[in-house]
Amino acid sequence: MLQENVKSEKYQDSMEQAINYVKNLGFDEIKARFEEYDEPASLKMQNSDIEFTPDITATKYGSKFYFEIADRTEDQKEVISKWQLLSTLAKMKGGEFKVFVPYGSMKYTNDILKSKDITAEVVKL
Repeated sequence: MLQENVKSEKYQDSMEQAINYVKNLGFDEIKARFEEYDEPASLKMQNSDIEFTPDITATKYGSKFYFEIADRTEDQKEVISKWQLLSTLAKMKGGEFKVFVPYGSMKYTNDILKSKDITAEVVKL
């Protein structure tokens, strides 16, 4: 997510809801781009200088899970690349990729996931 979006009040509210969801499902080793948490490790795409930082990462039963908050203000190409990478990594590590969708972003999110064949669970916030 673009740095200025991460600092917005809307993003912070969504992040707090998402973290509570993850904690309530019993995930361990939660890392998030949020005040009290360690930031998740950045991921770099092969053969590229493009680097992404997931919004939230966590483990459960030894598997790695990646979580993102959908935001229509981001560059769609960047979102697609990031979500494709996180979906692939989640599969490789035996986990899942989940996208938290704030009010007003459901169509945007579903269009990206469907058109680019990205495997992700959609969670309404």
